[in-house]
Amino acid sequence: LLSNSLYHITLFTFFLALAHFLSEVFIYRTAALTIGVMAPLMVSSFSIMGMLIGLQYLEVEALSQNKKKN
Repeated sequence: LLSNSLYHITLFTFFLALAHFLSEVFIYRTAALTIGVMAPLMVSSFSIMGMLIGLQYLEVEALSQNKKKN
């Protein structure tokens, strides 16, 4: 249960970081689309994709743990 919560919080922070940098570039226009901004955008995007793939594994693992308990 604790690892599930930590996983979801970490995933949420990557979404938050992505939203922050996207808003700085496209909404507020306070940052130019340079390598300094592109790097966090790529890191957060790839991390979100990887964590969403991992989330599927985590859910399957939780189901198999519940079957073992019963």
